[in-house]
Amino acid sequence: MGKKKHYSYFKGYLDCANCSSWAAKALDKVILDYSAAKAQEGTTEIHGIEHESDNLKHKMMEHLASEFLPPIERPDITRLMDELDNVVDGIDEVMMLLNMYKVEQVREDVPGFSHALVRCCDALCDLVDEFGNFKKSKSIKAKIILVNSLEAEADTLYFDAVSTLLSSCKDPVEIMKWKDIYKCFEECFDACECTADTIEEIILANS
Repeated sequence: MGKKKHYSYFKGYLDCANCSSWAAKALDKVILDYSAAKAQEGTTEIHGIEHESDNLKHKMMEHLASEFLPPIERPDITRLMDELDNVVDGIDEVMMLLNMYKVEQVREDVPGFSHALVRCCDALCDLVDEFGNFKKSKSIKAKIILVNSLEAEADTLYFDAVSTLLSSCKDPVEIMKWKDIYKCFEECFDACECTADTIEEIILANS
């Protein structure tokens, strides 16, 4: 009988982080050449990625239930996986809002959000990849700071976008729609930052 293959929690984290990057790139692709039809296709694609992220989370929980001695504390394992899953969920929600509100054309500042989200998710993947080596890593602190910096840049995007919306749009329904969409984008960046902060807390607790 072959030896049972060892489950790697750190690889599970990276697989989930990669889902966020794939979802962000799929959203950015829709935004760059936007149409209602492409938004519908994007919703299907991103929802599939979100489903994959959920499967990765369930797989990790199954292994954790039978694991005698996990590499970090059990509450930390579940908290970090939840934070990573929240990033993918947030991107999925942005795409669903564009469909639910039947957006025919995106505002001119929206590509800035989707581009920034790709950068932030890619930086998060880089951080999560390094997390597996956190006890010896000399670069992980800089990677945490980069994710936090990208989230701060997104805060400025959000402030400027809402300010412009309120000063230029007179239709209350349009204002409501776009405030929701911008807020959902902001929450994606917040989820990336929460993930980076969680990694930092886990490192401190295990150093």
